[in-house]
Amino acid sequence: MRKVMALAAAASLLLLSACGSAAPASSGDVAPLESIKVKPGKDDSSDPAVTFDKPLVAEKTAAKVVLEGKGDLIKENQNVQFKSVAYNAEDGALLGSGFGQAALGLPTTDELKKQMPALYETFLATKVGSWIAFVEPDADAAASPSTSATPAPSDKPVTAKTVVVLKVLSASDIPEPSKKLSDDEVSKLKSDGGLPTVEMKDGKPVITIPKGKDAPTGLVVDVLKEGTGKAAEANSDVVANYSGVRWEDGKAFDASYDRGEPTPFNLQQVIAGWTQGLTGLKAGTEVMLTVPGDLAYGVDEATAGSRPAGTLVFFVELKEVK
Repeated sequence: MRKVMALAAAASLLLLSACGSAAPASSGDVAPLESIKVKPGKDDSSDPAVTFDKPLVAEKTAAKVVLEGKGDLIKENQNVQFKSVAYNAEDGALLGSGFGQAALGLPTTDELKKQMPALYETFLATKVGSWIAFVEPDADAAASPSTSATPAPSDKPVTAKTVVVLKVLSASDIPEPSKKLSDDEVSKLKSDGGLPTVEMKDGKPVITIPKGKDAPTGLVVDVLKEGTGKAAEANSDVVANYSGVRWEDGKAFDASYDRGEPTPFNLQQVIAGWTQGLTGLKAGTEVMLTVPGDLAYGVDEATAGSRPAGTLVFFVELKEVK
């Protein structure tokens, strides 16, 4: 799945508050955030003490720096590492905390700007080390019960469902994304024994990672058998059988073969390495895709979350292109 999923998961863990500077960075209607106060924990692995007037009522999305840091100013196209804690806006109950876990990351890219504009704008006027409070109204609460196809809007103000408080730990430039290797580069890697191999056993692929070899620095599309059907475009609906393992240890993490049938999907709904790697291939093609972490689920465990991190290897049978 795309990194959009990763952003949605990270977004549910933000927020914070306390005394601010004379002119703290903010975006949106921040009046509901004025009551938020925060006292940092003893270190970055300890929860802060957060208080606010309850219920916290907000009609619009907003973000505000409640404690200003002393680090560098966050810029566009940086990966912002943070830890956060979330509270029920109605009664202040703790919903979850990430301070005892690894930091999460959000990139200050157009994707974040579109999905969470208030947080994006606040990030770009914020220094590393700052605490930010963030709130989004519960959209479901904005409409009263109705049998009409278009529910009548409620006269009551929308109560924010969650108050998130986060501390910005660091911000670093996002490296240039990995590129697809040329046919000549792929051929050389293959001749040097630097690419994974596959063999079918009992109707299922067994992928072997080359011992003592570093993962390729780019996306590898190693066509094992060229198909003769329709060629896939970047937004095509396709059907494929596949098996995936981690380069790091060869451990399998997902396979349609285990479910007994090929999987249908659109090439815009998968990781970038699949979108780029399968575009242009014809139905009937068998291919090995070696996908760098930045074109998959992330380069480290914190970014990938519950999904496999780092370079991944897939054997794919492109059964159908619609």
